[in-house]
Amino acid sequence: MERREVLLAITELKSSIDKRFDTLEQQLDKRLDSVDEQLYKIRQKLELDGEELQSADIGETFGDIKKQLEVLRYDVEYVAKIVNECDRKLYRVEKKLEMD
Repeated sequence: MERREVLLAITELKSSIDKRFDTLEQQLDKRLDSVDEQLYKIRQKLELDGEELQSADIGETFGDIKKQLEVLRYDVEYVAKIVNECDRKLYRVEKKLEMD
């Protein structure tokens, strides 16, 4: 494989990775929007009918939010791990090409 072909393959790989992360970013945004929406609903309930609001309702909603935030945390950790691995591999390939 010629150097030019390898560089083209690296560029295509980077593009593919970028597309995957764009999709993942959209999924994370949806989850964050859901958490924001639930927090907004809690705030509205507290402002409008705080006296009638049951603590069970709040506890249930906070439980849902906590679960979603936990999933988001794991997703972010996973993405960070994948990005780090990809960066290291691409860096090694680029350095090897520079040495040749």
